[in-house]
Parts: sequence; C-alpha cells; structure tokens
Amino acid sequence: MEGVQPLDEHVGNAPGRRFLRNKLLLVSSVIQGLGLLLCLTYICLHFSAQVPSQYPPIQSIRVQFTKCENENGFIITSPNKDGTMKVQNNSIIINCDGFYLISLKGYFSQELSLRLQYRKGREPLFSLSKVTSVDSVTVANLAFKDKVYLNVTTHSASCEDIQVNGGELILIHQNPGGFCVY
Repeated sequence: MEGVQPLDEHVGNAPGRRFLRNKLLLVSSVIQGLGLLLCLTYICLHFSAQVPSQYPPIQSIRVQFTKCENENGFIITSPNKDGTMKVQNNSIIINCDGFYLISLKGYFSQELSLRLQYRKGREPLFSLSKVTSVDSVTVANLAFKDKVYLNVTTHSASCEDIQVNGGELILIHQNPGGFCVY
C-alpha cells in the first residue's frame, strides 16, 4: 500500500474540511460587507441631514377669486397660508426675479374682459375680451417689486353682479437661486 498515506498527514487537504473553511470565509466576508454598508449608510444620512439647502424654498402661491367689487375688481384671497408668496392690497407681491409659471382659471356668470397685469404702464400678461371662462397658462419673466393683479371690465352689468366659479390664480417660480428679497 504504497499509494495510501496515513490519515495524520495532509488532513487540511481533505475535501470536507476545505469546503467548511471556504464556507466560513464566505460567511465572514458577507457579514463584513453588510457592516461596511451599514456604516456608510449611517455616515451618508448623518451628513445629508446637516447640509443646509442650497436654495431658498421655491416661491409659489395659489389664490382664489370668488367675488367682484366695482372699485377693486376681483378680490384675491389665499385659502392656505403655506405659500411662500403674499397677497397685499389685492395683488400678489413678487419677491424674486425670474420666470414664473402662471395659471389662471375661472368660469363667470356673464361676459367680461379680463386682464392679468404685473406692472403699471406695461402690456398685460393675459388680455381676454368678452369671455365667460378662462383656462390659460403662461410663463412670464417677473422682477422684484412687480405686483400681479386682475383687472376686470364688465360689458352689461356691474361687477358685483358677476358670479365666479372655480376662480384660481397660481404662480410658481421656475428658477430659484436668483435675486430675492424677503
């Protein structure tokens, strides 16, 4: 029996022991990898929570107009206070320069002419004549100190006789990070 070696020699090369050793190495490697992943996740979450926002909150507002007064036109009200823009003297005050997405919607009980103004002496953003409804969207370049307001002209009745359904004006600043005054 020359080819057979005693069991004491080369025990580490036995197939059963090699498989067990490789399995233990694989399990320990997986555990180390998961621990490293957990540490990296914790570090990333820790640093991302401490980094301040690069830009201020996006300027936006959603207002409603439901009634019309002869001297003021449509009365603009903001139903929620979580918008970043303000209504003052029946106008929306612009605090940041840049492009704004503007949406104007509403249904009226009588024909009227409607203009959405932003500066005195300038062309209106919208100008609609003899309409009973409006559903318009535009993008406009507005600047600090501009005031967006509605100007209404009635053709056959007083402004106070007009009923409005679903009157809504939305402004959303499209390029934050420019010149702003708060």
